[in-house]
Formats: sequence, C-alpha cells, structure tokens
Amino acid sequence: MAKGILLVLSNAVEGGDEDEFNRWYNEVHAPEIVQRGAAVSFRRFKTSGVPLSKGIPEPGQDYACVYEIEAGTVEDVEAIAARLEQTKDQSQGVSPEMDRTSVRAAFMVPVTS
Repeated sequence: MAKGILLVLSNAVEGGDEDEFNRWYNEVHAPEIVQRGAAVSFRRFKTSGVPLSKGIPEPGQDYACVYEIEAGTVEDVEAIAARLEQTKDQSQGVSPEMDRTSVRAAFMVPVTS
C-alpha cells in the first residue's frame, strides 16, 4: 500500500518550558499516536531559521512532526481519522507547554499521475 503522512506543525507556549514540551511530544504524544494505530512511525523537526528563498516566509511554527501513515487514498485517511476518534479515550491529553493555537495539521496522500 502507498504511504502517506500526517504533517503537524506546532509551537511551544511562549515563555514556557520548551524542554518539557519536547519531552512530552517525543516521549508521550507522538508514541501515543503510533500506539493508537494511526501511524506507523514519526520523526520530529525544528526549524533551522534559514529561509528557503528571499520572499518565502517560514510557516510561523517552530516544530514539525511527520507521521508515516498507511494511507494511499482519502478513504484510507478517513479510516485513520475514525480510528483516532474511536481511541480518543486512550489519549493522555495535551501538554500545557504546547501552544494549541499554533497547531496546523494535514493528512497527505501520495500524488499519482
């Protein structure tokens, strides 16, 4: 099956404990998404601060999490979204160190010609 991604952009709370935000995301939140069957793996990234090109702004979030998902179609993504909804009681919640207003996320499927 073709693999898609779930891309999540976020920030730590301004003036908060960024180390705690990263610990929670790496050790609690992202592994939980995998354990709940929504993704098979994840990798996290922090912006370098180096612009791609003059005139192309950075997105405004400092962190990205890329989850690999077993999804090649919109129907596959709908099943993953349903699985997340069905397992929401397994969620350990959101860290107070995460700026929830900064979160942007999208399920993405492969482009086929």
